[in-house]
Amino acid sequence: MCSLWGRRVTKTMADVLDVLADGEWHAKKDISEKTGLKQEKLEAIISFLRDYGFIVVDTDRELVRLNENFRMLLLFQEACR
Repeated sequence: MCSLWGRRVTKTMADVLDVLADGEWHAKKDISEKTGLKQEKLEAIISFLRDYGFIVVDTDRELVRLNENFRMLLLFQEACR
C-alpha cells in the first residue's frame, strides 16, 4: 500500500533501528512491543533489513541485532551531527 521510501515506512523502520541501536540481541516480541508494530509488519521490516545486511537474525531463538559494521556507521553518523 505505501512505498518502501514513504514517510510512514521510513519512520517505522527508524523506530525498529532505534530499538536495535545498542547492538544487543533483541527478541522480536520485545521489538514489536516497543515499536507498537504488529508481527506481520515487523517481519517485513526485519526481512528487508536482513536481506540488505543491516541486521543479523538468530532464527532459532527469534532474536535480532544490528550488524556491527552498520551500527558503527550509525554511530559515526551521529557523532558527525
